[in-house]
Amino acid sequence: MQEKFSDNQLVEFINRGEYKYLQLLINRYMPYIIGVASRYNAGGYDTEDFIQEGILAIFSAVKSYAPEKASFKTFVCLCINRAMSSALSRVSGAAKHIPEGLISPIDEIELTDMSSPESIFIAKESYDDLELTIKQELSEFEYQVLCEFLSGKSYAEIADSLNVTAKSVDNALRRIRSKIKK
Repeated sequence: MQEKFSDNQLVEFINRGEYKYLQLLINRYMPYIIGVASRYNAGGYDTEDFIQEGILAIFSAVKSYAPEKASFKTFVCLCINRAMSSALSRVSGAAKHIPEGLISPIDEIELTDMSSPESIFIAKESYDDLELTIKQELSEFEYQVLCEFLSGKSYAEIADSLNVTAKSVDNALRRIRSKIKK
């Protein structure tokens, strides 16, 4: 099934709420993610962490892809590389390190079975509820920072985009992590 759809078709399906196709896209780009992740090595961040960053970058790429600008393959590979590079600079390039207590590793990414209309509806409803909850918990600034961060931008890029300092972005992301943990 994976080979019969182009990347653009899968992106269209996912953006229409057919999330079962997200796993196909992740599977398609997993060898690339693993290849890039294996090149990174930083204290406190292992290959598995970089793989998770790559998977999140795929979802972010799907949401922000503009077909008129580049092919999806080019765009998603750029997003994956930027996400891992940003993760590396957060871990090793900054003067301050993220305290271990703030890092919550994702052991598994589990996608639910999307073979029935009922499960698709429930998944979409859950996603909408989660998004609404996040919007309610975060300030407008924090929500803007989160959206920019999930699109694969670095702290500096987010700061430039929102006309604030990188420290403000870092503080906002710390508050976001704290709020989302609750």
